[in-house]
Amino acid sequence: MNKKIFIYDFDGTLTPYPISKVGVLKDCGFPDGMMDPKFMALVRERRLSKNLDVYSACYEVLLEVLRENNVPTTKENFRLGAKDLEYNLGVLDFFDRTKEYNVSNYLVSSSSKDFLEGTDVSKYFEEIYATTFKYDENGSAIETDFLMSDRRKVEVIKNIIKANNYDENDASDVVYVGDGLTDLYAMEFVREYGGKSIFVYLDEESESYKSAQDVHVVDYFVKADYTLDGEFSLIFEKLYKGE
Repeated sequence: MNKKIFIYDFDGTLTPYPISKVGVLKDCGFPDGMMDPKFMALVRERRLSKNLDVYSACYEVLLEVLRENNVPTTKENFRLGAKDLEYNLGVLDFFDRTKEYNVSNYLVSSSSKDFLEGTDVSKYFEEIYATTFKYDENGSAIETDFLMSDRRKVEVIKNIIKANNYDENDASDVVYVGDGLTDLYAMEFVREYGGKSIFVYLDEESESYKSAQDVHVVDYFVKADYTLDGEFSLIFEKLYKGE
């Protein structure tokens, strides 16, 4: 049996938060991190004023807010709050179980790689592909170095496939797991080249769930329950066996 490659989004997929809950923003008056309404208002304003995509605007505002509040833009600060995250039901136990399987787990996220590397779940992944910063000689972030986006996820997936010694256009042993519209390009690519996609959700009434129902890039819609007897674990077993 070929080794299966499972690629996971992070925010909303493994956690109940739709956007990264960066702890360092608490010191700047944003208790809910990037998902704080006041922070998102600044992001919307920046997008409109500079015609930026949401990813660029988020990180530009993040760095600006930290500097305005005299909070050092260091890796240590970007990891604040990483150990305090909640996860969707059964996530950590699920990844413990996957150690018994012939699988490679990867994390692909628009969140900060520095933040993700500080999480309790980071140890379960072969590699974390996420947004990175360019640092100066003093260890302070100047700007983003690599900005993960929904389209860039496809390029990262190709690189993951090649790293596992498969042709980049052969995704037959790949499963992509995501929760939102920003995952649809990745799902479309994986399915087009023979793999499978799983859309996890917390709420069937959410706009992302309803919109994903209207496109044909999802193989399975599953409640974000990773417990042993949950539907996700059953589908994982099925796909692992190639059924």
